[in-house]
Amino acid sequence: MASFECQSQVTICIADTTPHYADITVRHREGHVPYCDVSLPEDVKDLVRNSLDKTPVQIWREIIQKHPDPISFNHKQVYQLWYSLVRIQWTLDVDEVRSAKKLLSGLGKDPKLGSLTFDRVDIDVPDGLSALAFSVPIMLEKWGARIREVALDSAWGTNRGGYEIFALLGEAYGSGLPLGYLLVKTVDKAVPNSKKRVLEQFLAHFRDEHELNVKFTLSDKDFAEIGACRTVFPKAKHQLCFWHCLKAIKKRLSILRRQPAHYNWVQAKQEFGFIDQQFVPVAQRPDSAPVSKSCSLCQYLLTYGARKYPWRGNLFHPKRAQHHSMPCEPTQLVPPKMVPVESPSGCTAKLYE
Repeated sequence: MASFECQSQVTICIADTTPHYADITVRHREGHVPYCDVSLPEDVKDLVRNSLDKTPVQIWREIIQKHPDPISFNHKQVYQLWYSLVRIQWTLDVDEVRSAKKLLSGLGKDPKLGSLTFDRVDIDVPDGLSALAFSVPIMLEKWGARIREVALDSAWGTNRGGYEIFALLGEAYGSGLPLGYLLVKTVDKAVPNSKKRVLEQFLAHFRDEHELNVKFTLSDKDFAEIGACRTVFPKAKHQLCFWHCLKAIKKRLSILRRQPAHYNWVQAKQEFGFIDQQFVPVAQRPDSAPVSKSCSLCQYLLTYGARKYPWRGNLFHPKRAQHHSMPCEPTQLVPPKMVPVESPSGCTAKLYE
């Protein structure tokens, strides 16, 4: 808002003899600029009230036809008015969970709520959790007998209540079909595996009530999702998300200073018979030569130099550095030779050749 010297003055006088009365004098030399009315015109308000069955975009197009160049209002004000009026139709309670339960119960019965129906899934919610689940019967009735593969995935930040939403998707003819949804939130301290038990009840509803014959289950690396799928569908083959598998492998391989876990070839042979029992790490072989500390030092220097001086790519080539990474006896070591290396900026450093 623009400001200027209006030479205004406000004088308040209170006399001791009349303390309950005050003489207030306001004086203006220059009048203020009148405020711009940014409220919606009455005809626009009436148009929004009579068009609650339309989307805000459709309403705004009709408003533009009557007001081609609106200056005092914009589309955000129209959306706020439309939202405040239309939310009354589906906000059935102040509490979000109670409102959602009433909405699910009234769908298909109350014409104002629409013709699409959802079925509540009864879940015995453990202490410390808040959960709400429902299924999509129209998908299950039409495609339930053809579904052989289901995927369970979750997402965060989809609602202001802080609930984590789980979606159960079925596959039919190469397309994903929404079968049901589960909303879970931790409201207090819960016992371990509480979320897993909720997921088991959610999946068991589709197995028992809709007789899904699932052959494959998919999920990400969440142990609660994996455990629930293995418990409810024990004969189905469980697969992890390929993207999450690659992410886990890349994360593990990026850790360079952690010693690998002990490789149990007996357990691997029992699970996969084609594995050669002699295929074990060098450090676990009984006839392997000990790795000297000097070789480890050389390997460290090579790794450090390759990172700090990348322009010397030939010096740190894997083929040239291969003899440093192989196990060797202390008597086989050759004293390292210092080689001066000059950087593009003119700095000189000495590295092991």
